Order: sequence, then structure tokens, then C-alpha cells
Amino acid sequence: MEHLADKEKVAARWSDSAIVFDAFSPQLYWLAVPAVQARHQRRSCAGATYPSWVEYCLNEFMFGARAERMLSIGCGQGALERQLHALRAFDACDAYDIAPGAIEMARNAAAAANIRTINYEARDVEARDFGVGVYDAIWFNGSLHHIKALETVLENVRKALKPNGLLFLHEYVGADRFAFPMVQRQAIERAFLLIPDTYRKSFAPHDFGEVASLPPLPDPEEVRRADPSEAVRSSAILPVLSTLFDTLALNASGGTLLQFLLSGIAGNFRADDPKSMAVLDMLFRIEDTLIDTGHLPSDFVVCAARAKPQLTDASAPMPDLDGVQAGISDLRARNASAAAEIESLRKSLRRST
Repeated sequence: MEHLADKEKVAARWSDSAIVFDAFSPQLYWLAVPAVQARHQRRSCAGATYPSWVEYCLNEFMFGARAERMLSIGCGQGALERQLHALRAFDACDAYDIAPGAIEMARNAAAAANIRTINYEARDVEARDFGVGVYDAIWFNGSLHHIKALETVLENVRKALKPNGLLFLHEYVGADRFAFPMVQRQAIERAFLLIPDTYRKSFAPHDFGEVASLPPLPDPEEVRRADPSEAVRSSAILPVLSTLFDTLALNASGGTLLQFLLSGIAGNFRADDPKSMAVLDMLFRIEDTLIDTGHLPSDFVVCAARAKPQLTDASAPMPDLDGVQAGISDLRARNASAAAEIESLRKSLRRST
């Protein structure tokens, strides 16, 4: 019953457009800062000059080919599918999300854009499979870290892909429920104190206009209460993925410090304020150094993968070894009988001549 209540809570939360808007507000959300978003996409594309990770995946791994059918899991309000449609990436696309309200908004947005090739459906993806050999590509855009049953869902993804089909992820893979290790917490807190007071003015409703003295590092228990699905098993994503898929690319997108360094103060960093951009550049270099030297892992990644070759399918029946052995014995007996008949004929022929 508790599991069902959690599912209902998650569906209700992500159906609420006000909550979704607040979570990704340009004043509060780190990736809503254009300079941060541009740097994030650059890292996501491994330095290649694509506009976003989506074009990177389509061109580097699908070579610009149009897919017959794609699937987007945890589609939310449908931004990814509309982007893929604009890029002429598919003939048809299925898109699932647990939140009926988000699905309704996605359908409305698609209808407003006169898009008829996306099938949106409210679905608990942990409870149903996706068919067998159906899709050319399957996408997760910041949704896999909301899934607890990683093994089940990723196995169903493997089965649903066509031979040589592709899996694309743009995901948070850091600490579960943001329970960061001490070394990461200290790095975030110390970098935060390097930000001048002018750029630490809060846009959060509870302390709007005040100078923040500490970054708003989450309490994992509060995270669980607010959204039971948030980063529920995020740290297990890459290990589970590696058991079922071969990785073609794994790009460190960053966010290890910046996600919470800029939370609540993102609105201070504007392109028309060169000093704020200089502060951002300092923070970029700190995070890049910590990630690129291996001192801290990247909390966000872009991954392209293909299903591992399967020698056997667990759903297929095992062969009847006793029956196989009996068949071999029977075949040998027949061969012996045939050989005896041939030898008898030879003898008859010799006597007749």
C-alpha cells in the first residue's frame, strides 16, 4: 500500500504545472542560466559543436538517419519528443509518463504544433513492458533517476529495441536522494563562499532578496517526503546499465557542484552583467578541474549504448537433453542398420556376378 501511495504522490506532483514551473524557474534553476546551459551541452556533446545532446546523439550514433519508431520514457510535458519531431528524427514516437497531468500538457502542446506522430500515454513504466523488437531508439531525458526498478525497466528496454537499436540517456547519476559524500559537500560549500555577496542574493520565496550564507544542500529525508521517486536509485544507474548494454559514449556533463551552488541564486547570473559571467567562469573551472582530474565524478552524464549480445533468452525453454541424447542414439542405430543393408546388397551383387 505504501508503494502505491508513493506512486500516486509522484503522479500528482509531476501533474502540477505550478510545481514543475517553480522547480525549473529561470531565477532558481541552475540550467536555466543560458551560459550554464551552453557549457552543460558542450560537455554533454564531448566538446563537439552540436546545439544540444539530442543532435549529438542523432548524428554521432544514428548518422542522421530517420527512425521508423522511437520511445521516450518519462516524457513529462513532451519537450524532447517535440524537439525530435522538429529534427525529423522519426516516423512515429511513443511517449510515456506516470503523471496524467503532464501527459495532457504534452498532448496539448503537440496538438498546438499540429504534430500527429507522437503517441502520448499515461503509464507506470515499472509495471508494464514495451514489447519486443519494436524501437530503433529509446530515450531517457532526466527520467531514469526517478525509477526504482532499474533492472526490470532496463531489461524491458533491451527487449524492446530492434537489433542494433540504441539507448540514449541524459541523466543525473549522482548520490541517491542527493546524500552527497562529505568531500563533495565540502567542495560545494567552499566554492559557494567564493561567490561575492552581490551574486548570492536569493530568489527563493522563503528568503527572497537576502544574501545566502550557505548553499541549499538537500536533506535526503526531505527529498523522499517531497517526491519518493527523486534520485531514488540514481547511483545504481550506470552499474545496472553496464550489465545489459555496451556503452558507446559516456560524456561527463558536470553539475557535481553547480546544481546546488546556483540553486535559488541562478537569477543573479545574467549575460548583460560581465562580472557575474566572470564569477560563473571561475565556478566552471573549479568544477571542470575536480571532475576532469577524477577528484569527483560527474553527477550528470550523456550516454549512448547498445544492448549486449544475448547468447540465450531467459524466457526461452531449455532444451530437453535426454530427448536430444535419445535422438542421437536413434540416428546412430538407423545409420548402423543402413550400413548393414548396404553391405548385404554388395554381397548379393558380388554373388550374382
